[in-house]
Amino acid sequence: MRTWRLLGVTLVFVCLPTVGGVVAAHHSQPGFNPNTKPIELKGTVAEYRWRNPHVLFFWDVKDPSGKVVRWVGEFGSVPSSIARGMTKDTFKVGEDVTVTGIPATAGTPAIQLRQIVKADGTVIGGAAD
Repeated sequence: MRTWRLLGVTLVFVCLPTVGGVVAAHHSQPGFNPNTKPIELKGTVAEYRWRNPHVLFFWDVKDPSGKVVRWVGEFGSVPSSIARGMTKDTFKVGEDVTVTGIPATAGTPAIQLRQIVKADGTVIGGAAD
């Protein structure tokens, strides 16, 4: 019995730092420089995925040449999005939006959401948890 208890305590001390590192790494945002000036992009909602671990938001933006580029941003979890007053029906495909956020440092069409303003003026907060 004592051997099993010792083994259990040893496993906790060996595994706990590893698990803690994984959880902390999940919430880091290395692809976004917080010192970058936020950009504003106008477009139309393409998709809105209401699911954990993060609610995803996709919208289509026309670049200067007229080509449509699909951008992606993420909100926090479903519970944190509910706490902000959001629902699975907050956005509808095809509606016009103005999105503000920090662009990805890699130059990909991804953004760390700050806010989304709908055509009717409703402001939805961003910044993933």
